[in-house]
Formats: sequence, structure tokens, C-alpha cells
Amino acid sequence: MLISGGGVSAAMRYVGEHGLATLALRPLAAALGTSDRMLMYHLGSREGLVVAPLDRAFADLAAVRQGQQVIKPSDLVRLLWQAAVEPEARVAMRLYPEAASLAGTAELWREQLKPATSLHLRTAEQWLVEAGVGPAAPAAARLACAALDGLLLQLGIDGDRAAAEETVELLAHQLNRLVG
Repeated sequence: MLISGGGVSAAMRYVGEHGLATLALRPLAAALGTSDRMLMYHLGSREGLVVAPLDRAFADLAAVRQGQQVIKPSDLVRLLWQAAVEPEARVAMRLYPEAASLAGTAELWREQLKPATSLHLRTAEQWLVEAGVGPAAPAAARLACAALDGLLLQLGIDGDRAAAEETVELLAHQLNRLVG
């Protein structure tokens, strides 16, 4: 099936190179060695092309938790940041802000992105509860995820990884203050 394993990776590489704004199915299908009809059959829509890999990327971020112990809120921020900047996740994480900006003006994108982002927020919230954040966990999870999204966007603009990582450390320190 086209969207399994290597097909998703190849599609993401293509979309990562060409972006969402000018994405057309025929050139993508040609690059993947298939037809635009087959792409539509497997993905359902142009949005599905982006959402399927984003779903996988967010599921991978949620899976980061397996085998990792989150003792302090800062552990969450550091784990998510490291997972987001891994080479395999980088294309999806770079496309996410572009897709999210489209969701601000198009209901279809909003509905497509909602399940993946909801999973991501719930996972972050659970980690923060386990780290002792308590009632502030939902807002702290949203803050952490939004800040990391912004850092990924800024990293794409200026490429300053050292500044991004310094900001991650500041956020980590501030989240630790939530548990006293």
C-alpha cells in the first residue's frame, strides 16, 4: 500500500522539499511512481497526504515516553524537543506549522489536524501529571507544546539551533517551577 512505511517517507520527503503551498498531486504521484488517482484512493485528499505522516510523527513523539521516565516537567520538554529535531521527524515537524497555519483559515485542515494534535496534548498532559504538576497540567502541556511549536518555526526561519536549545532550557526551568 502506498501510504505504508516507505511510501509515507517518500511522500514526506517530496512534500518537505516542495512545501504545502504549491503541492500538486500529479507531480507528487510521478515522483512516487504512481498515479494521482492512486494517491487519492489511498489518502482521500491532499490534506490526507500531510496528515497521515503528521499522525505518525505525533504518535512517534508519544512513543518517546516508552522507556523514558519523566520525573520533572523539564524532562518532558527536553524529550519532546530531542524527538522533534531528530532527522526522521524533522520534515513532519517542519510541515506541521505550515499545516497548522492553514488550519487557522480552513475548516478541512483544522478537522484533519485535530486528532493528531489532541493526542500530542493529552500525552504531554499525562507526562506532566506524572511529574507532579497537578491541576495546572493541561495548561502547562498546552504552553510547552505551543512553545516548542514556535521554536521549531523559529528554527526553520533562522537555523539557530543553539538559541533554540537555550530557549528549551529556559522553558524546562520554568516548567519545573510549577511543582515547586
